[in-house]
Amino acid sequence: MTIEAKRRAVFTVLQETLQGDGLWRAMWRWQNHYAQKSQFELNGFLSDCKDIPEVANNRSQLYRQLIGILMDDGARLKPDPMEEMLKYQSAQQRSGSLDEMELFPAQDWTDVYEVVLTTLFGQLRSDTARVVKRYAMEQSLRHSISQELAYSFNLWGDDKHPLVLGDSALVDLKRLLNFIYIGVCECLGPVDADRILSLSIRSAAEVNRNAATDPRQLLEK
Repeated sequence: MTIEAKRRAVFTVLQETLQGDGLWRAMWRWQNHYAQKSQFELNGFLSDCKDIPEVANNRSQLYRQLIGILMDDGARLKPDPMEEMLKYQSAQQRSGSLDEMELFPAQDWTDVYEVVLTTLFGQLRSDTARVVKRYAMEQSLRHSISQELAYSFNLWGDDKHPLVLGDSALVDLKRLLNFIYIGVCECLGPVDADRILSLSIRSAAEVNRNAATDPRQLLEK
């Protein structure tokens, strides 16, 4: 069973008992600490969620339901909740209210971001790519994006200069990608720009194996 299928199974069970903050906290604890583990670790997962009253009061029932749905054929699974999980995570990070178990360590976005940029610029004619890159660079410098990121992006594209993100914050990665998107809009119009950006994000999502660097986060405001 894939991680996505297991996540859908866990969500399908939990959403019947948990709501709001408790549901998303439990889902992120599963994602961060149990997604890669065997289903036999479910007792440990529920134990880690004992501070959530709905889990503490229904632990045995939830355990039985989780085991049952993980052994099922998948027909009853709810859609993947990752998009809603990312929205919750983003809101909690902005408010500074995530507890220790939900906090992500610093993540290396290099591989994901490079796939996004490579796919995006690979869909542009060389002259269009130059115009878009120049526009994104001008906007990055004007809006004080990380100098390290701007410098690396300026050199990127030459085989001798791979993309180096260093300690660039996610907010700067989002801003740079947005400037690139605006540049594509200026050159090709919003319909083609949306198509190109969507394909780039999907391409990165297909190779990404880390929920903490889900490329969909790059599109969040």
